[in-house]
Amino acid sequence: MFVASAIIFTIGIGFLNRWLLMKANHKIWEKNFLKIIAQLLPYIIFIFALLWWWGSEQNIPWLRTTGASVTSIALILNLYLVISLPFSLVTELLFKTTAKRKKTNNSWDPSRRLFLKTSAAFVPALALTGTVSGFASSFSQTRFPQIKIAYKNLPAALDGLKILHLSDLHLGYYFNLNTLEQTLTDAEKYNADMVLVTGDIADDLSMMTGAMKLIDQLQTPYDKFVSVGNHEYFRGIKQSIKNIEAGPVPLLLNSHHTMAVKGAKITIGGADDPVRMRSNIQGFLDNTISRTFTNAPDADFRILMSHRPKALDLAKKYNIDLTLSGHTHGGQVGLAGRSFWEIFNENSYLWGLYTKGNARLYTSAGMGHWFPYRLNCPLEAPLITLVKATS
Repeated sequence: MFVASAIIFTIGIGFLNRWLLMKANHKIWEKNFLKIIAQLLPYIIFIFALLWWWGSEQNIPWLRTTGASVTSIALILNLYLVISLPFSLVTELLFKTTAKRKKTNNSWDPSRRLFLKTSAAFVPALALTGTVSGFASSFSQTRFPQIKIAYKNLPAALDGLKILHLSDLHLGYYFNLNTLEQTLTDAEKYNADMVLVTGDIADDLSMMTGAMKLIDQLQTPYDKFVSVGNHEYFRGIKQSIKNIEAGPVPLLLNSHHTMAVKGAKITIGGADDPVRMRSNIQGFLDNTISRTFTNAPDADFRILMSHRPKALDLAKKYNIDLTLSGHTHGGQVGLAGRSFWEIFNENSYLWGLYTKGNARLYTSAGMGHWFPYRLNCPLEAPLITLVKATS
């Protein structure tokens, strides 16, 4: 029902957008290949969205990937063209004003007409460029941003501890086990002390156990752990858990593990995921974090793996020093090293390092995605280094 509703909504937006574009600036659409694009977009979205859905239902990887890729490109181009509408409306108004003046005083400035034509074409052309650029960037090599997080009361034993944070691999759509293996090979030179994986591991569950085996092969002096995300539920939580547990990396689900690191105690917990996308999840997070740390011993440092970054709001209540999250993909559009969408909601914790009291959160933009578009928001596997604050 959800998929059908999403397709119907998307197609409706596509046809509405086409009508608005043609009305906004008919001059440019009459004489440019962009007219053909505007006419075809709703049909392209419809056809390939159905292929995407059918490929997912029947587990046909090439069909799922092709459908998802073309649908994504068409949707992004559609969005860019919608954004261009105000500009197109202004240009159309200028065309009409200029035409009226010509009739009134029988004068016509060819250079002005050329300028207006060029201006009308500029934003649609920019839309096409932005679409191609964002799509290409979504297949770039995973980077390893070096994130130092300072704590005043950090035990000396934990000063310099390095955590490789993996999140949102989404294996099966555009990335596979070979991609993961290459990323882990690239990560070797950073000498991480432990690896924590915060959900959405594989959309193709047949890759789940293999992913755990590859992650385990990365040599680290301390244990690796994994928690779940919403896509583990979307693909079938029982089978996801079974496939994770068939591998060597322990799953923390409403549970914790305490380990000794050079004489200091660290407790690592793994929260469950609420699955829901837009409703208030605070109550759910409170419950799962409470269960996660039930009977947890006193420790020098607490880490929470929570696919949802909103867990930061509960960090103080549960004495959590560091929360590692994903889920957001950084909004897939970045601006000056942060998510573009934080302009509209600064408390959404979409991408990067956040502080709330003595607690810290890092939300990863992720190593993968199911929607192939990233603009100034590259794939990442952050290396978190704990350091003692100097002041």
